[in-house]
Amino acid sequence: MKFVIVGGGSMGKRRIRCLLANEVPAQDIRSVDTREDRRQEIGEQYGVETLSDFDTALAWDPDAVIISVPGSLHMQFCLAAARARKHVFCEVPLSTSLDGTDELMRLAEQHRLVVAPGCQRPFHPLAEQCKRWIEDPAFGRTMMYQHTAGSWLPDWHPHEDYRKFYASDRSKGGGNLDVIAQELTLAYWLLDDRIDSVFCRGSHLSSLDLNCDDCLQMIGSMRGGIAATMQYDLMNRAGINELRFLSEKGVIELNAKSGGQVCRYLAASKQWEVVKPPADFQGEHCYIDEIKSFLDCVRNGGQWFNALSTAVDVVKFLLAMQQSIADQSKVNV
Repeated sequence: MKFVIVGGGSMGKRRIRCLLANEVPAQDIRSVDTREDRRQEIGEQYGVETLSDFDTALAWDPDAVIISVPGSLHMQFCLAAARARKHVFCEVPLSTSLDGTDELMRLAEQHRLVVAPGCQRPFHPLAEQCKRWIEDPAFGRTMMYQHTAGSWLPDWHPHEDYRKFYASDRSKGGGNLDVIAQELTLAYWLLDDRIDSVFCRGSHLSSLDLNCDDCLQMIGSMRGGIAATMQYDLMNRAGINELRFLSEKGVIELNAKSGGQVCRYLAASKQWEVVKPPADFQGEHCYIDEIKSFLDCVRNGGQWFNALSTAVDVVKFLLAMQQSIADQSKVNV
């Protein structure tokens, strides 16, 4: 199979590594980026042919297109690939608006395409353990979901000026929109539920030069009655990513930083259980396994774990969240 990767930034390079790790030969990969320096780096580092034009890449007749550009550009490449009847893998979020989502869903069904909205988080062993515990009858019905995630934006790409990086500009899909989409996709997978209303407060508290808020605080409710509270920021110097699930029978806590661990407390035993990732586990393994799953779907006609409709629900949440900030009121998703 042949693959085109759109975007030669950090994620585009990572997707090249993922394909190579899954034994896709370098000669079966093309990388597209408008920046000459990125094309040169990719060619030298990975031995992959690079192109500056997406139409030329499509003319090469790939089997699938992997889209690793800023979120505001996702949909235009998703549609172009689907119209050319190519399978698609797209980074989160699927888009920053609902424009084109109906057509993409129609094309996917009409041409039996695998359209895979990405999310590597469910491929983490701690997330898999967390899901088993949530679904365990001993834990009971989840009543509350709490999530806190924060980081210092200039640390994301220390090799470049953060002000020129898409994450500092909400109009490009930054302002934590991709992080929120990633984490919300994980929550939807863990809980098999969706947020149906949200109240969000946005603030710019730090001295960072941003075209977006650096702190987002949310209160939401899910269709199944679960109460959700979430906070995301771009100014946490230590970095944090913690999830908590509460039921009448216990508590589950997932810490995704510093190696990470997932813990469960059950009232019946009055004991904490602690699970850590395997000693040889590395974060890159999640991305490699994610692409392996995509390859399996394309080769064998399987069903992608993160349905296209779920990715659209995530986009609807992002839009409702921004509307809530503007109106300072609760918004239905």
